[in-house]
Amino acid sequence: MTTENRGLSRRTLLTAALGGAAASVVGHSVFAGVASAAPGRRKLIIGSVDHLGNGVVQLADPSLNGGSTIVAVNGQPNGIAGSPDGLRAYVATAFGPGLSVVDVDAAKVTDEIAVGGFANEVVVSPDGKTVYVATGSSGAGGSRGHVAVVDAATGDVRTLINAGLWPRSLALTPDGTQLFVGDERAKNVTIVDTAKNAVAGSFRTEKQVLELAIDPKGKSLYAAALRELVTYDLRGGKSGSTELEGVPCGLAVHPNGTFAVVSLYAGRNADSQLVTVNIASNKVRTKEPNGKANGPLTMSKDGDRAFVLDKKNRKVTSADTASGKPDNSLSTPNSNTPTCVAFVETV
Repeated sequence: MTTENRGLSRRTLLTAALGGAAASVVGHSVFAGVASAAPGRRKLIIGSVDHLGNGVVQLADPSLNGGSTIVAVNGQPNGIAGSPDGLRAYVATAFGPGLSVVDVDAAKVTDEIAVGGFANEVVVSPDGKTVYVATGSSGAGGSRGHVAVVDAATGDVRTLINAGLWPRSLALTPDGTQLFVGDERAKNVTIVDTAKNAVAGSFRTEKQVLELAIDPKGKSLYAAALRELVTYDLRGGKSGSTELEGVPCGLAVHPNGTFAVVSLYAGRNADSQLVTVNIASNKVRTKEPNGKANGPLTMSKDGDRAFVLDKKNRKVTSADTASGKPDNSLSTPNSNTPTCVAFVETV
C-alpha cells in the first residue's frame, strides 16, 4: 500500500476548490523523568515527511537563524502540540502507533502511544495532564473516527470519543472544559465535555470546517472555511463572518484576543496570503503576500510572530503579526515536505 501524503492530498483538494527512519523507544513511564529546562527557552517544532513517507520533527530556534536538531518519528507528522511547560511535544502521525512523545531538550522520542486510526490534529489540556488526538478512522475498518483521550502521566488511552465521520481540527477552551472537533467530511462541529469525556452536543456549519480556534477569554469559536472566517458562540450560534480571498490552511488567535491570523491558499498561479482579521469588527486588518506559504501556522506565546508552512518550497516562513509581513524562512531537512508546526516555551 502506498503511503499517503496527507498534506499534499489536502492541497490537491484545495486546488480543485479554487479551480486551479522511525523512533523505537516505547513505554509509559518516562514522563516523570523529563528534566527541567531553563525558563524562557523557546523552540519551533516543524513536522515534515520525505517522498517515502518517513517523518521527522525539526527542533529550531524561532529566529530561524540558528541550527536545527532532527528527530525521527514513526510516520508522517500530521499535527504537533507542546506541553504547557514546553518540555514535551506530542506528534500525531499517520499510521504506526499514531502519537509520538518528544522530549524537546533531549531531542528524542520517549514514548509511542497507540491511538488508533489516522491521527490528525492534537491538543493538550491547560494543566498538561491530558492529550487529545483526532483520528480519521477506527483502525479496524470502520468509517467513523474518534478523539483519543490520553493520560499524559502514564501514556494510557483513557477512552475513545466518537466525534464525527473524520475528526480533524481541534480547539480547546482556555479552562479545558470543552473540546470542539471539526469534521473533515461533514459540515459539523462536535462539542465534547472533557470532565465526562463525552459528546455534549454538536452544531451544523454552512461550509466544511478547515481550521478551528478559540479566543483567549473562551467566549467565541472561530471556524475557517472556504473563503470565510466565521465566529460562533460556544453553543454554535453564528455571530459574525469575514470574507477571505482563498482557502484557509492555518488559523490562530492572538493572545490579546483582538485579531486572528489566517494563512490562505489563493490558487496555483497566485501568491499565498497571510491575513490578520479584526475580531470585533469582522474586517480584514492586514493582508500580505507570502509566496507559496499556504500550510498550517502557529504563533509565538506572546503573539508577536507567526510561522507558516510553505509546502511547495519546503520551508517555514516567519512574519511579524503587527504588520503581517513575512521576513525570514527556514528550509526543512533533505527537501522534506513540511506538514505541521508548533511553538513551545518553557515557563
